[in-house]
Amino acid sequence: METAYLPTTSYVILGLLTFREMSGYDLKQLINKSITHFYWSPAKSQIYGELRRLESHGLVTMREVPQTLRPDKRLYQITPEGTEAMLQWLRSSGVEPDSYKSALLLKTFFGHMLPHDVTLGLLEERRKQIAQELTMCEKRTAELQEKMQGSAADDETFFSSPHAAAQYHAVPGGFAVAG
Repeated sequence: METAYLPTTSYVILGLLTFREMSGYDLKQLINKSITHFYWSPAKSQIYGELRRLESHGLVTMREVPQTLRPDKRLYQITPEGTEAMLQWLRSSGVEPDSYKSALLLKTFFGHMLPHDVTLGLLEERRKQIAQELTMCEKRTAELQEKMQGSAADDETFFSSPHAAAQYHAVPGGFAVAG
């Protein structure tokens, strides 16, 4: 099946469904704990729209789970065709350039309007923030490696801290700080 027409949100959902079966609500929660820190967080309505699209193309299946005092829960699972579409997208050579907003870079761009010591102060403040983040990442890496010794990982293992999701990636035998 040709999947070049799928938006990135579809691939986000397919990728997350490779972890386990989830509802739209579960997907939104996991997105907020993980990729939103380095990509973006689609609205719930967008997630549900993409789930319908993926189901109509046979890339996910849906089953309803009855609940008392609430509407039935819809759980989605990736199909083999969905897994293949995800792999095809991951292997494709098209990679968009990274883009992000940085108030610091914007301020330094206009730094000619400030005394040099003020601009240097902004840079020093950010350097201190990065040093603190690095210390936290090193601590979290040690915690994750300890937690992974002989136990199965769950969502909370990987995504319990918003910063952790943005800073770590799996490597054989453990984790490494993204860099």
